[in-house]
Amino acid sequence: MRLGEIGIRIKAERQANGMTQAGLAALAGVSRATLIGLERGTIHELGAEKLEAILQLLGYELAPKPSPRHAILLRMARRYIWWQPPVESVKTPDRVLAQVMDVGTHEDIRTVSGAFGESALADVLAHARPGWFRPKSWAFWHVVLGLSDAGRIPALPARRGDVLPDPA
Repeated sequence: MRLGEIGIRIKAERQANGMTQAGLAALAGVSRATLIGLERGTIHELGAEKLEAILQLLGYELAPKPSPRHAILLRMARRYIWWQPPVESVKTPDRVLAQVMDVGTHEDIRTVSGAFGESALADVLAHARPGWFRPKSWAFWHVVLGLSDAGRIPALPARRGDVLPDPA
């Protein structure tokens, strides 16, 4: 969204809340001239702090702050899912967690386990797709999470022959 479009929305919200330009400007810590320019679309640059202060007074956020779990997922995606951008990887958090469970360092596994909990890791195993785990890590996590005994590990998820077309 462009700054001019944001300014139009700010003006509408300010008026809907019965606030004057001078009042909103004073509360946000910006000059009235800045607010007028923003509402008219004549300002083309404005610091994020100033814009965020105005928006917060109107009940909006400039950008939602990521949760600690989201930050951990981004960090792990950067480290363990090298074939796509981290912002794409975190759209499927189970995949990120599975990759850490499969090839992660002890420290990263502890971080993920502490942030998400054992039930989330068990859920990753329950919904794992073919290729997400190697046999050793698959067996390890089933035993560690108490989902199976050492001699009764479920089979790894396998690709179904009817899902992929035969090459022509």
